[in-house]
Amino acid sequence: MVRAMKFCFVCGKKTNDLVEGYCEDCYNKKYQLVKVPKELQIKMCSRCDKVRHRNRWMEITIKDVLKDKIKIMGQNVSLKIGVDEDITIDAKGFLEDCKKPKKERHVIKLKINKIVCPSCARDSGGYYEAIMQLRGKSEEAMNFMVDVMVKEKKSYRADQRKNGFDVYLTDKNFANSMAVAMKRRFKAKIKKSFRIVTKKEGKDIYRSIIVVRI
Repeated sequence: MVRAMKFCFVCGKKTNDLVEGYCEDCYNKKYQLVKVPKELQIKMCSRCDKVRHRNRWMEITIKDVLKDKIKIMGQNVSLKIGVDEDITIDAKGFLEDCKKPKKERHVIKLKINKIVCPSCARDSGGYYEAIMQLRGKSEEAMNFMVDVMVKEKKSYRADQRKNGFDVYLTDKNFANSMAVAMKRRFKAKIKKSFRIVTKKEGKDIYRSIIVVRI
């Protein structure tokens, strides 16, 4: 008994090797071996080149960060990754139930945001008007502060303590605005106090102490 020949419902090709109604050529065109993001944003320390990944600053390559973002859809898939102004991924392997190999190329837009990581956040200047003491989940708060301070070009020094960070700021108004932002973003508890540090023309000069507990 002769078995009736089947047809690909896309191109009409006669074949008995159909996958979900597609011939293997049409199936390979429709489905991908890997799923990748269109864009990869990287936060990199401008001083030590560490990368922020999984909410931590670590020595890791852009390729390794990208591998966490790639989802393998096929079988026996091999990847070749190139990093330049953009990222190129050349993948080859097999889709499930296909005998024909498949090759594909993906181009991912790469954006590197150069900032300063907390451990490098040291400023040589000794003058400051306010101290923000970050306590609790302080690393996340410190990363947020560094992003803002670098963007706003604010001078600061950060010292890591056993229970968090002490951030020394030259602008007390900026410190107050950061406290408000911390309260909104992290639902932080804010406690403010003042310390007399000197006198100027007979007037007391105060330094703000802002405790931010997350």
